[in-house]
Amino acid sequence: MLERSVRLPPEFESMNWQQATPSSILARIKEAGIVGMGGAGYPTAAKLASGRHYGTQQVIANGVECEPNVNADRSLMRHYLSQVIEGLRIVGRCLDCDQLTLAVSDRQTHREFQSAAIDGVTCEIVDDDPANGEERVLVQTLFGKTIPAATYPSQHGFVVLNVATLFAICEAVCDGYRPTDRVISVIDDDRWVTINTPIQSLDADSSTLRQGSVATGVVATDDATVTLTTNAIARDRSQLSRACIHCGWCDDVCPRSLPVESMLRSLQSCETLASIDAHVDACFECGACVVACPSQIPLLDWIRQGKFEANVTRLKQRARVRFERRNKRESQRVSEEETAREARIQSPPKW
Repeated sequence: MLERSVRLPPEFESMNWQQATPSSILARIKEAGIVGMGGAGYPTAAKLASGRHYGTQQVIANGVECEPNVNADRSLMRHYLSQVIEGLRIVGRCLDCDQLTLAVSDRQTHREFQSAAIDGVTCEIVDDDPANGEERVLVQTLFGKTIPAATYPSQHGFVVLNVATLFAICEAVCDGYRPTDRVISVIDDDRWVTINTPIQSLDADSSTLRQGSVATGVVATDDATVTLTTNAIARDRSQLSRACIHCGWCDDVCPRSLPVESMLRSLQSCETLASIDAHVDACFECGACVVACPSQIPLLDWIRQGKFEANVTRLKQRARVRFERRNKRESQRVSEEETAREARIQSPPKW
């Protein structure tokens, strides 16, 4: 069992979720401040409310972990599988859905699930592929349903929640605890870490750290702290990167078939973003290209910078359009006032 620090008394009264109404369960999840702990950080109560609105056909527990040296979700399931399943059932009750699926990429977890003979829940193994961690891809892999990029799975009958989120739901509903800590892979060591712990205090080495994995994490600032969406802390190796050798491996592994190498050249040469704007936005940052790159180039850092610059460019363009429209309206108003004034001057006096 992972060692966990002593916790304060529970903040809420425990609920008998089998007897509780779906609305009261949803209210508890919202009150506990639970968010998507797989990385998105979207309020879980809002996602469940969307599922209730559109109607949910399938609830999926996302236990797929495929980033290098990240085992937080895998460790959580190996030590707290019953709580994760309980959280999945609670969500099923909240959404009035009895089609519950646990998706994992760890065969040991799958074997433990089968030996436990858990009723009412199906466990599926998916490939250890970086793309399968993304909820749209996972729905496609499990059920063959394509979710359009402009919509969410909850709008199509699928609610996907990370296993850490489900564990937090179980504790909030059954035990009355607000999530104040979570399991994190800290330099290959899985442990419970309290939220708001300074990231730099987690490693005695003075090297630069990444908040997240080597593949998808971001360089942590000096004042960065652990959040509910932090699943890993890794040492940054971007300073070890070498020049691109144009092997094309990043293009080959991209699940969206994006021209990653071409995007990198454009971003590094500060070319206009017009030609790669759509490609940059299509990237959902799975990190497959970073894992595949033999030169250890932090490709996602470049792509994220490209997204930022593309967004700034779009904001500037919208501001310019608004400014030009305002000037046009002002010019038209002045012209109309001038025309009306001339008409008043030319008209004969009423007296």
